[in-house]
Amino acid sequence: MSQDTKSTSFNDSQSSLSSWVIGRVDKWEQHRNTNYLDIWDEYYRIWRGIWSSSDKTRSSESSRLISPATQQAIEATVSELEEAIFGREQWFDIRDDVGDKDNQDVTIIRVNLQDDLERAKVKNAICESLLNGAIYGTGIAKINITEEILKTPVESKIPDTLSYDTVIEEIEVVTVKVESLTPKEFVIDPTASSINEALGVAQIVIKPKYEIIEAIKEGIYEDKPLGSYGHADLGFDEENGSFASDDDKVKITEYWGRVPAKFLEEKEKSITDDFDYDDDDLIEAVVVIANDNVVLKATENPYMMGDRPFVSYQHDRVPNKFWGRGIAEKGYNPQKALDAELRARIDALALTTHPMMGVDATRLPRGVKFEVKAGKTILTNGDPRQTLMPLNFGSLAQSTFTEAAELERMVQMGTGAMDSATSNSANPRNATASGMSMLQAASIKRQKRTIMNFQENFLLPLIEKAAWRYIQFNPERYPTGDYRFTAYSSMGIMAKELEMTQMIQLLSMTQQGTPAFYILLMSIFENSSMSNREEMKMAIVQQMQPDPQAQQMQQITQQMQLQQAQAEIKETEASAMKDFAQAAKFQGEVQDKTSEKTLIKEQMDMAEKMAKIEKIRVDSQNVQSETMRNIPEVQHLESETILNLSKARASGRG
Repeated sequence: MSQDTKSTSFNDSQSSLSSWVIGRVDKWEQHRNTNYLDIWDEYYRIWRGIWSSSDKTRSSESSRLISPATQQAIEATVSELEEAIFGREQWFDIRDDVGDKDNQDVTIIRVNLQDDLERAKVKNAICESLLNGAIYGTGIAKINITEEILKTPVESKIPDTLSYDTVIEEIEVVTVKVESLTPKEFVIDPTASSINEALGVAQIVIKPKYEIIEAIKEGIYEDKPLGSYGHADLGFDEENGSFASDDDKVKITEYWGRVPAKFLEEKEKSITDDFDYDDDDLIEAVVVIANDNVVLKATENPYMMGDRPFVSYQHDRVPNKFWGRGIAEKGYNPQKALDAELRARIDALALTTHPMMGVDATRLPRGVKFEVKAGKTILTNGDPRQTLMPLNFGSLAQSTFTEAAELERMVQMGTGAMDSATSNSANPRNATASGMSMLQAASIKRQKRTIMNFQENFLLPLIEKAAWRYIQFNPERYPTGDYRFTAYSSMGIMAKELEMTQMIQLLSMTQQGTPAFYILLMSIFENSSMSNREEMKMAIVQQMQPDPQAQQMQQITQQMQLQQAQAEIKETEASAMKDFAQAAKFQGEVQDKTSEKTLIKEQMDMAEKMAKIEKIRVDSQNVQSETMRNIPEVQHLESETILNLSKARASGRG
């Protein structure tokens, strides 16, 4: 087979791939535009306060006022979500999976990932996605891999001198960036409710031609004629993607999903776009198409996990749907009624405040054009009071103000947002630490469903995908082969903080140096977000280990105490026997030499002395018994310490 034949077959394959992808993406895009595009445009205008002729409720309406009620609700809700998610210095955490013996790899991932995401300003993109979710109902972001030149000042020794000079060192680094997408530039299979279960997803954007040419020069895209844009209607506003001419712009469709494997391989025969394919033949791929017909890139999914570089969440979930329900949709109906009420009031106000005159035209000079304005002189034939008469249309009804306030309340009820006119004490910046915690807890309680959707479907997958990208494309900075870990964000961090507070309180009531004290201390550092928590845990484990020398000294001390007690007992017994012998001898002598009265006194003294001797004997026996009883207790304490140490080591490895 000749080279020309192979090239022709491959071109046929590329053409078939383009038809296969665009044929499906166009249908998905048409479904999205038909069901959502017009209402999305209106949500956007309500948030921006942009009037359109379609907003008219009557033909005579002249006012273009749009109430800021929904705008305030969107901004207040987004602010609460940002405070709940990013109100702490550390807004995410990474834990090793259970049972992994090596926990140092996750420590490296956590520390480096925090620095790299801060450098890439990922927070800004996430906050923009939160705003899009509040406006349109669905927040979407894309994780991109870029190579950047990092410039850092370093000191360099000047040759042949003892001096140093500051030079700029350039280092090429891999950076993971997050791009926030609007729903208008994202297309998904309408039968799917999530990105992962869809046949495929696509990002459709209009880019300047020079960007595509630069990407071709860098080898990102194949060098092919781009063709003509064709001025297709993508549903974008006029302010988006406006270039000098159609020749300066390119429509880029970036498809991520399953495609038949045969389209990515050279075939000896022409490939047709048939729909008869097996599921086994579908592979995950990325296909980039310019102007709907030029394939600039077609490869298998380049990521080691085979995942798609998109994450999304619903502000308020709609069951079995990908597109969610946002703040603008919740407050839409009362917002439209409020706008109609306000515009009608403004129009009526113009009638009641602007002077309107009834004029007797027969009393005006010929050719005079009558109008009323400040400082104008009106000529009349005769008495002006008989020629001109102001017409009064009455005043605005006070009920209109009550109706407007009720409609504003309905907007707040529908959106769940608080009024911005709150006291300064409710501002987290003006609150104490405890007050801030209470505000954050109240905010999380009010927006719990949204936060849960955001964390589970957007933030945590984003953190995991970012970590996987760095592990794959920057192994020098992320030297690990263990990809099993768990990410935590705001609600998980708050739960850990509550547990830590409780454990600290319990620690304050536990005797220092006991096994329970060290176990609680270990648990506190386990829940901590400190970068060196693993080192602290190891230090605690070492502290819990019994000192062999101290153990030996304790045993020697106990033996010496026992020997001393036994010697004291023997000495006491010998002294007691001697006293008994002396007492018996003394009693015999007394009976012979003293009178009966003296004998009684001596017997009483002897009884008291005998009682003291008996007390000494009992005390000695008690000392011996207590010493013997302490020996098994000491042995039990040693066994318990060894058991707790084993548990602590197992917890540290987990």
